[in-house]
Amino acid sequence: MLQIYRSIAAGLVVSLFLLISLPARAVEVTEVTSPGGIKAWLVEEPSIPIVSMNVAWRGGASLDPSDKAGLAYLASSTMDEGAGEFDSKAFQESLSDLAIQLGFDDSKDSFSGSLKTLSENTEEAFRLFGLAITNPRFDEEPVERIRGQILASLNRKLSDPNSLAGRAWFELAFGDHPYAQPSEGTIDTMAAITRDDLATFARARLGKDNMLIGFGGDISAMELGDLLDMSFGALPD
Repeated sequence: MLQIYRSIAAGLVVSLFLLISLPARAVEVTEVTSPGGIKAWLVEEPSIPIVSMNVAWRGGASLDPSDKAGLAYLASSTMDEGAGEFDSKAFQESLSDLAIQLGFDDSKDSFSGSLKTLSENTEEAFRLFGLAITNPRFDEEPVERIRGQILASLNRKLSDPNSLAGRAWFELAFGDHPYAQPSEGTIDTMAAITRDDLATFARARLGKDNMLIGFGGDISAMELGDLLDMSFGALPD
């Protein structure tokens, strides 16, 4: 686990260094524990006015129920479409106004979130990220809009030889194992996912006990502790 944490944090700082072409030097990774007991790995670099975060929760698309395959994928596409008091438009405008990059992704084995912000907007960026993971709205309009985009993509793949071959390979290689089901689901399973399914996903999959967090950039260990509790403190244990 130590290696996983170090890899996440080191990867963050490497990407930051590449952006501004700093001379190569040793990377110091610090373990930070918030007042609320949340742990993260930090690579502090005060010369860069940017804070970057990656978080991964264990358990991704392979945990989707077979009749709701694509649940993690739809959740990753809609969690930033409104949260807390912000509807989809207001949430996206808040991110845009402050040049905050916030998003989610899924794989077979993990569900992840990323955040990048100018250091002067760090507190608000953490607040918005915290809302997205603890109080996502999953309002009907953005969910149906994005579901429609995914269904259109799935329809196109039905006539794409590469997509068909890839799906056949996974079915042949993994049989009845959950890895065989497509991460994006099928037309039938994607259509079957409800708002309650998405809300249950967020409550059940995103917990303090199964996440790995890495930070890089212009933030100190002392500052990070309180911000970790702001973003992640309301998650279930």
